[in-house]
Amino acid sequence: MLPILQILGAFFGVVMLYLTFLYYKRNTYDKKGAIVWALIWCGFIFLAAFPSITYGIMQKLEIERTVDFFVIGGFLVFSVIIFKTYTICKKLQKKMEKLVREVAIRK
Repeated sequence: MLPILQILGAFFGVVMLYLTFLYYKRNTYDKKGAIVWALIWCGFIFLAAFPSITYGIMQKLEIERTVDFFVIGGFLVFSVIIFKTYTICKKLQKKMEKLVREVAIRK
């Protein structure tokens, strides 16, 4: 990987880590969410700084290009995030329906 891309990737990870910290301080994230995001961004920074670490994993998975490896990993991470978001939305929807029913019964 080109050194400039490594620097840009690491810089992006540091900025995102800082934003995660700011959102935690503003109580947008709870402690668990902040830790998960901080770990994700620290991993991103580490892999951006040392991309050669992934070569062993890529050989075992028979992936030839580093970009393909990161795209596949990104899809996996975002699939988990979307699934988690969907389950949270469904829980909120059920709570909202219950609240609306209770308010309607009272009136």
